Amino acid sequence: MPSRKIVSIPQRDPLIAVLALAGLAVAGYLAWLKWSGGTPLFCTAGTGCDIVQASRYATILGAPTPFWAALVYAVILGLALVGFDRARRQAAFVMAAGGFGFSAYLTYLSLFDLGATCVWCLASALIITVLVIALAARRPAPRASGAGLTVLGLVCAGLAVVTGAFIFAGVAAPVTPYQQALAQHLAKSGATFYGAFWCPHCQEQKALFGAAAGSLPYVECDPKGANAQPERCERAGVRVFPTWVIGAER
Repeated sequence: MPSRKIVSIPQRDPLIAVLALAGLAVAGYLAWLKWSGGTPLFCTAGTGCDIVQASRYATILGAPTPFWAALVYAVILGLALVGFDRARRQAAFVMAAGGFGFSAYLTYLSLFDLGATCVWCLASALIITVLVIALAARRPAPRASGAGLTVLGLVCAGLAVVTGAFIFAGVAAPVTPYQQALAQHLAKSGATFYGAFWCPHCQEQKALFGAAAGSLPYVECDPKGANAQPERCERAGVRVFPTWVIGAER
C-alpha cells in the first residue's frame, strides 16, 4: 500500500503575530530614536538607555542595531499572517532562535562591557525569548523531535553569537591624514569640545574623526565619565551636549 504524504495546510497564528508585532514596535521605536537622536520614553539623560544607544554596539553595517531586529520581527509577523505550514514555521523558528542568541549576546555586552542596561532592549529580549518558546511549543502534529528542535535552536543562536562577535571585533578603519590634521588643528586653535560619555551625538562627532578622535580637545562633563572635568563645564556654562567653543563662538 503506497505511503501517504502528509500535507501541511497553512494556518495563521494570532499569538505569534501579536508577539512579532510587539517586537517590531519596540525595535522600530529604538531604530527611529537612533536615527533621530532622541531619548527613549521612561529613560532620563545619562542613564542606561543613552549609554547603550551611544555605544559602538548600537550600529551594525551603518544601520541601527534595532533596525535589524525589526526586520526579523517583520518577517516573522508576515509569515504568521500569511499562515504557517511546516516550512514557514521552521523558518520563523530559525530566525527567532538566531534573534534570541544575538539579543542574549548584546545583553551580555551591555551588562559586562558597558555596565548599563536599557529597559527597551530588555523588553525586546523578553519578546524574542517568548517567541522562540511559543514557536517551539505550538508546532503542529506530527511534532518534530524536541531534541532535534533544541539542537537546531542552539545552533542558530550560537551562529548569531559568533556573527555578532565577529562584527564587533572588526578592525577600525585607519585614520586619514585629513582627520588627524583637523583634530590637531582644533586642539592647537584653542577650541574645546564639551560632551558626555552617554551622549549619542558626541559619539557620532567623535566617529567622524575615526582613530584621530583621541587628539580632539574633548572635555568630559559627566562626573561618572573617564577623566571628567565637570567643574570646567560649569564654568563654561555648558548645558547641552555636545557643545563646541571655538574662539568666542559656540
